Amino acid sequence: MSLNENIKNKLNALITFLEEHKVILAFSGGVDSSLLAYLAKKYSKDMIAITVESILNPGDDVSEAKKFAELFKIPQIVIRKEALKNEKFIQNPKNRCYICKKDIFTSILKIRDEKGFDIIIDGSNVDDLGDYRPGIQALNELNIISPYIKYDVNKQEIREISNYFNLPTHNKPSGACLASRIPYEEEITEKKLLMIKQAEHFLRERFNLEQVRVRLHKGYLARIELIPQDIINITNKENLNIINQKFKSLGFCYITIDLQGFRSGSLNEVIDAKSD
Repeated sequence: MSLNENIKNKLNALITFLEEHKVILAFSGGVDSSLLAYLAKKYSKDMIAITVESILNPGDDVSEAKKFAELFKIPQIVIRKEALKNEKFIQNPKNRCYICKKDIFTSILKIRDEKGFDIIIDGSNVDDLGDYRPGIQALNELNIISPYIKYDVNKQEIREISNYFNLPTHNKPSGACLASRIPYEEEITEKKLLMIKQAEHFLRERFNLEQVRVRLHKGYLARIELIPQDIINITNKENLNIINQKFKSLGFCYITIDLQGFRSGSLNEVIDAKSD
């Protein structure tokens, strides 16, 4: 495939920026950071990808990040973070993401200084600016650079550039940490995170779903978000009974399907509603 002139210009700006630096990349293995990892390996003076392993990781993110790094010979360091040892984080305030990002990138800053790299970059893009993202404040405070924001690159453009380079991540569904499934002010616990992770894994595998979220309310109510077409495809009597039984076995008391379907950051809708 080819890129239009506007996207070509943005890609060239990204490449020029990377050519000027030795970079450390916060690398989750998602579509955004995977493209940056590929470009940084190809064009920067030097680079290392830092992947964070945590109980908050959804699915097989870390193993997928490792496979991508191996495929493109990207230098990678995996660090372990114990988010549930942070008392402020587990209380789940509205700036939860700020607390988590500040902790993670403070650790990455130490690696940058130890290894003599110029800058730290991450995969935040301009679409992230349209939602409540307190983590971006932490990035700004620590002088972490977000090249996509710097050069006005959005999610769709990242996918198109990824496809242009034939990256296997170009059509990978968007992901988010498991804590984002728990409403603000409700305590984050290992039990809740495992319930969510197991429930989402079951739905993806049993019904061959690409995109799914299981939001856990009050510790016992599951609100399942699916792509609208998937809601139509799987909500027959037999499947609903299978889902109900499985979720009950995982510890859920009430199981619901959100009629509005999947959307990123749906728990932030409560913040918007309270501000009206």
